[in-house]
Amino acid sequence: MTKIAKNQKMLRSGSDDEANDASGDGNDAAPKPASNFKPRPYGDEDFDPLDLANALTDYEQEDLHPSALADQGDEESLNPWRWFHPDGLSLEDVDRQDRAISTVQMGKPRTVFLPSGPTTYLRLTDPLTKDTISAGGGEGAEHQQRARLKVEADTPVKLIGPATEHAIDEVISSLFARAPAFAAFLQALRDSSHLALMRGANYFHFRPLLIVSPPGMGKSTIVRLLAEATGLPIIHLDGSTMMTTVDLTGGDSVFRSSRPSAILQGLIQHGVGNPIAAFDEIDKLADVSRGARENPAESLLPFLEPRTASRVREHFLQIDLDLRFLNWVLLGNDLDKVPRTVRDRCKVIQIPPLTPKDLAAVAETEVLRRHLEPELIAELTRACAKGQIKSLRKLNKALDAAEATLRRPRLH
Repeated sequence: MTKIAKNQKMLRSGSDDEANDASGDGNDAAPKPASNFKPRPYGDEDFDPLDLANALTDYEQEDLHPSALADQGDEESLNPWRWFHPDGLSLEDVDRQDRAISTVQMGKPRTVFLPSGPTTYLRLTDPLTKDTISAGGGEGAEHQQRARLKVEADTPVKLIGPATEHAIDEVISSLFARAPAFAAFLQALRDSSHLALMRGANYFHFRPLLIVSPPGMGKSTIVRLLAEATGLPIIHLDGSTMMTTVDLTGGDSVFRSSRPSAILQGLIQHGVGNPIAAFDEIDKLADVSRGARENPAESLLPFLEPRTASRVREHFLQIDLDLRFLNWVLLGNDLDKVPRTVRDRCKVIQIPPLTPKDLAAVAETEVLRRHLEPELIAELTRACAKGQIKSLRKLNKALDAAEATLRRPRLH
């Protein structure tokens, strides 16, 4: 018996009883119509005749309209709720995944094998207690922010990205088609990520790379394309605008510039433990704070070695973070202004200036990719040969202008 039928029966029966009581003449012997409610059980103080869960007897069902007793559909159609997981996981898979996440320890990533494939989880810090989260005192907004960040930092993150040699080769091939001038960088990227797979990684990881080239070569663009091709988020740091190293290590609460590091915020925001950390203009990094290092770029040293990167102090939260899996790409224009200690910890790739022939080849590829007028290739080739276009930055500006002209609506 469905609840719809029960509801109809209860409402009709209740109204009949009220009508009989209102029309009664006070004679107890007067016959009363039989009530459709079951008699209240003796001693059952909790019995509620309007409870729709009370079952109806067979003789009560006879008084209902046939449509009320009709088949209302199977149970699934009456309860449309369905279990759905974007990765196609079952309830058992999710339970197993949750158990694996709950047992992850700092410094010991754990892989759980699911129907969607192996997934590795990383704990950024040691498990935090209630006292550790509330440590630091204060009652203002900064204290609340610090406590919230500690709770979020205590949540394990994923290690993701291409996890097979074939997938990595596909990424490198697509990037080379877009930026052939960065062949040396792409080759070093391929070799390092393949080596990580051989050592047991099932995620995308490579050793720190330092790209040095003249301005306007497209270093930032190739890093952005790499992030798009691998599905990894970017934590972008710009040495030309940084006046302190707070974005790297966070600021102590005793200083006016106290704030969490950009690295910590990026890890929490994306929930990924191996993002691409792109440090642009590394040769222009400055630190004007009191007691700063003579060469502030050396603040990067703890991040570039796996041994020291396993515990990097975050000064704003006063906790240690496991940052071994960050994929560092340092970008600069002058190699001599990069400290030797930093260079020794990176694979250095120097990109020579592009020749007019190289620029013309890139122009042809981009014209075809953007579906621009083929006649534009000859014009750009002449501009490159005459020295009017000397860098990829200027070439891209010319291509963007041509594309905007093509998309412009025509006025009649």
